[in-house]
Amino acid sequence: MNTPLLSNRLLIALISLCLYATSTNAAFLYALSGDDLGVSRRLNQIDTTSQTVQTVFDLGDGTLGYFGLAYGNNKFYTIASDGSGSFSLQTFSLSGSGATNPELSLGEGFTGGLAFSGGNTLYALANDLTGAASLYTIDLLAASVSLIDSSLGFGQPGGLTWNPNKQLLYALGSNLSFEQTLYSIDPSVSGSATPVTNLLGSGIIGGVDISATGDIYAIGNESNSSELLSVTLGGNSAPLFGLSADPSFTFSALTSGPAFAIPDPSVTVPEPPTILLLAIGLLFSAGIRSKAHLRN
Repeated sequence: MNTPLLSNRLLIALISLCLYATSTNAAFLYALSGDDLGVSRRLNQIDTTSQTVQTVFDLGDGTLGYFGLAYGNNKFYTIASDGSGSFSLQTFSLSGSGATNPELSLGEGFTGGLAFSGGNTLYALANDLTGAASLYTIDLLAASVSLIDSSLGFGQPGGLTWNPNKQLLYALGSNLSFEQTLYSIDPSVSGSATPVTNLLGSGIIGGVDISATGDIYAIGNESNSSELLSVTLGGNSAPLFGLSADPSFTFSALTSGPAFAIPDPSVTVPEPPTILLLAIGLLFSAGIRSKAHLRN
C-alpha cells in the first residue's frame, strides 16, 4: 500500500469538504445599485475582508425597479416597483441568474427598507408623499401585510435591519437637511423609534445591515461616489471603502447573505453538490484502501 498516496487522497478530500463548507456558510454583504441605464436592479456582492465589490447579476428584465433587500429562508426578498405606484414583494436566489418570483402585492409607497426577523416574518417601511414613514409587518405564511406603526414621523431612504439579540429593528431616518440618524424600533410598541447614534452625515444613506457578529454597516451616497460605512451605536459612522464612483448608479438596500462564487463565463467549474460528492467519494475510496492496508 502506498501510504503517501493514501494521505494525499485524504488531504484532498478534507480540503474539498472544507471548501464546500466555506462556500456555503460564509457570509457576505449584498446591495442593489443601478444597471447601465440607472434602473435599480443590479445585485452586488461586497466582501468586507478583501474590500472588493463584484456584480452578481441584474434582477428581472429591466422593466421593474427594486427597493429593499433581505435574506432568510435560503432566499432573498426584495420589493419591486412598476413605476406607477404599485409595489410587490418578490424573491430570488443566487443560482437563479436574476430571475425573480412575485410573492404578494404590498400597495403603495414601499420605497423604504426591508428586514427579515426569522420564521415567516418580514418588516417593511413605506413612505408617503410628505416623507413620513410607517412600519408594516409581512406574514409570509398568511400572505398578508399589516400596518403596525404609523407614528415614525421621519423619512426612510431605504434602510432597515433586524437585531435578533435585542429583538429590535434599526432604521435610518433623515431630517430636513438630509442628515441621517440610526433609530431603534421595537415593533411591538407603537411610537418606539429612538435615535441610537449621532448624526451620521449628509447625503442619502441607502441601506443598513447588522451582521452576525454585531457589526453595523450602512451605505453612504455622497455627490461623487457610494461607500460602505461602519456605524457605532451611541456614536458616529466611519468610511470603510468605496463601492462605486458613479453618482448616477448609487448603491442601496444592504443585507447579509451567503457566500456565492460568481461564475466566470469563460470557466466551467463543478457545482457545490458535485464537489461534495467527489470529496465523499475520495474519503470512501481512501477508507477502503486504508482497511485493506491494515488487513495486509
